[in-house]
Amino acid sequence: MTKYSEWDRFADKFGYASLAKNLFRDLLDATDDEALLRIAGKFGAEHPNEVIQFWFKRINLETLLSYIRIHSEYCNLGQVEIENDERNYTISVHHEYGKKWSEFLQRFFDNMWRTHLKITPHFETTENTVTLRFQLP
Repeated sequence: MTKYSEWDRFADKFGYASLAKNLFRDLLDATDDEALLRIAGKFGAEHPNEVIQFWFKRINLETLLSYIRIHSEYCNLGQVEIENDERNYTISVHHEYGKKWSEFLQRFFDNMWRTHLKITPHFETTENTVTLRFQLP
């Protein structure tokens, strides 16, 4: 019931599709690096706005964090941990899709935070982990 209320009733409206993990990784590996980063940047600037405005009716720190949590839970974004200490935030995403997914996530998150909250995050990226840190003004 929780999955339906948090994900299923909205996902169909935005054209989400399920893929086998190995197929998704193979598609990533077959994609040109430059094209993948261009898509990630565009997606980070546009998609959160569309989804968050529909689901939560406003974009702010809380709704962006909810967007990330929901996509982690139901869309296989990766395992997400979000920590904060007053104004300092750390978001870590661990996944099993390799370097290209890490690069995609870094560009996606960079554009998402810059576009929607005017925040410039700092990144540490490995083959299977993306960690971003930022401080609220």
